[in-house]
Amino acid sequence: MKDKAPAVKQMYRLSVEPRVVDQLVRLAARTGIPKTRLATRLFTDAVMGFKPAARTRAAKASGA
Repeated sequence: MKDKAPAVKQMYRLSVEPRVVDQLVRLAARTGIPKTRLATRLFTDAVMGFKPAARTRAAKASGA
């Protein structure tokens, strides 16, 4: 049996708008998923799915 690598969990303190928190609370209540688990999943999906914008020709020429 192959052992799985241990999961590393590090929490971040983020400044979040109150309306985002309100939506998170409503979503957690509707789905029954704890707020922290839901927030972690959403944050992870957003970070892992991030694709930086392609560099433009002007940016490449200036060395930025």
